[in-house]
Amino acid sequence: MDNIQSYIDFFESKLSEANEYGKKGKMGMVRSTMKDSVELLLDLVWTTERGGESKKNDFVESKSKNGYVLKFQVDRHLYDTELKGLAECKSYLDRCFMERASSDFGRIKNGIHQKPKSFILALEDAVSETAYNYYIIWMKVILIMCFIYLMVNVIQKNRFGKRNFTNQSTKLIWKNLLNL
Repeated sequence: MDNIQSYIDFFESKLSEANEYGKKGKMGMVRSTMKDSVELLLDLVWTTERGGESKKNDFVESKSKNGYVLKFQVDRHLYDTELKGLAECKSYLDRCFMERASSDFGRIKNGIHQKPKSFILALEDAVSETAYNYYIIWMKVILIMCFIYLMVNVIQKNRFGKRNFTNQSTKLIWKNLLNL
């Protein structure tokens, strides 16, 4: 990943944007900007590193065992020549968000032939270790903590949950994402 600095610069610009909204008391815009920053960062990394396409408002048809077909979507569908990944992007991840994402991923994957990787890309983690392990094992969901903060060393250790990530493991996380 030769483009890490451009990702850091992008993310820092989004943090600055959110900070400006915060100074004006527009907390809804702060939350919206931070959520957008996660989705847009994923788009940027996927298209830059893989040359693939990251789609929003894309639907996957999932067929139940009894033949009913429903369309589902998650925050991002990642493609190269075919569907490679399903991503939920969260600025703040708690148990109910993780449960919902796991459920959505399961409904989609149970009703389609191709089995894309599914993952949650999150900035801040408030999921207990027990819940984390339950969903990781139960639904085989990959939780990717998008700690771009770690790359620029501006993080306070306990602010982002219990799992211990280092600069090296952050790079490994992105590498694994890009190898879907």
